[in-house]
Amino acid sequence: MIKHFLIILRYNILVLLGLLGFIFFIFFLLNIFFSGQPRYWEIVHNKNYNNYKTEKEKIIQIKKNILQKISYLSIFDDGYSKLNYSGFFKMIECGSIEGGEYNLIYQTDRYNFRENIDSRYIYSDYVLIGDSFVHSICENKPNDLKTKLLNKSNFSYLNLGMQGTDYPIQFLILDHYTKKTSFKGVVWFFYEGNDYETISDDIGKKKLFPKYKNKVIGPTLPQILPVNGYLKLQLNKYNKLNYELNTNHNISAMFRFKVWLAEYIRGFSVLLKFFKNYSDLLNVKDYNKVLNDAKNYLNQKNVENRYIVYIPSWQKLSLYKLKKLNLYEKHPQIQQLDKMKINVKETAEKNGFIFIDAEKSFFELENPLSVFHYELNTHFNELGNEILSDAVTQKIN
Repeated sequence: MIKHFLIILRYNILVLLGLLGFIFFIFFLLNIFFSGQPRYWEIVHNKNYNNYKTEKEKIIQIKKNILQKISYLSIFDDGYSKLNYSGFFKMIECGSIEGGEYNLIYQTDRYNFRENIDSRYIYSDYVLIGDSFVHSICENKPNDLKTKLLNKSNFSYLNLGMQGTDYPIQFLILDHYTKKTSFKGVVWFFYEGNDYETISDDIGKKKLFPKYKNKVIGPTLPQILPVNGYLKLQLNKYNKLNYELNTNHNISAMFRFKVWLAEYIRGFSVLLKFFKNYSDLLNVKDYNKVLNDAKNYLNQKNVENRYIVYIPSWQKLSLYKLKKLNLYEKHPQIQQLDKMKINVKETAEKNGFIFIDAEKSFFELENPLSVFHYELNTHFNELGNEILSDAVTQKIN
């Protein structure tokens, strides 16, 4: 009886192990063929913001144990003061989830935009507008987009890119800050990932452009530090401010397992999306309204060179492996994003803008995700800004 029971038990265990092994193998194949890159932090996205940041830092520590040193121009370098920016010093604490080893610290212009000399508001060859990808979040000089454009062309640029903005606010920024500016062209960047989330609404315009002693001081989005304030005192006291991040964390075995699991099931989740329906993302009517307003404004200023640059999202680039299987264009999410790109292109051209599709430049890379920090859903690193600037200058030059 006992011997018979043990035989049955052993048989059941072997069957169970075989079944688990088969499932493991199937997931392994799905991950190889379908997975681009997992969103590591999705396993902690329901936690509060402070924990959210901490967990992201832990994930980065797993992903990249040895930090690579990246050269950049510090605001404390002698060469930086010679650039003659007139605004505030600003620090954006993005290093923990972007660069991994340093925050973005730069000097603003008089209207709180990034690193423009005052004379650019008198004349610029081109005005740049867009969101954080134009702002070049967490890439200090000379790795930011504007510097890349300057190095590849003979044009001057007024960078009015601001993080956290969508196309309606971006037009308001253009309209508000260039009324007295002479310029011959505008390069308007549309980021596929989220620039469609807000529709035009004049409510909040006064909040966006507050007045201080009857002088417009610019968008009050990130917090700013006055030159004669805390940062200046820190410079005088320590002569150098160390703003590198300490990313040493105690990482539990359970957390490592959850990160591994998030990556492992990525391929299966991609496969499931083939059975999901995706709705339209862009409000075409509203987008056309804003571009028409922009067209009329540029006509009044006799600005003839007008470009819309389409930046592909991490979501689209993360599915690059599907191209090898000839499944890319068939994926419902890709179809959704491609439809939005067609809508942006048609609307842009309808209103007199030249459409620049930067997507193909990124897919020419062996690993398109290499343009993002840690290949995660963050912002462009130096390589990303390099690729994007190439796509732009090939047209405007």
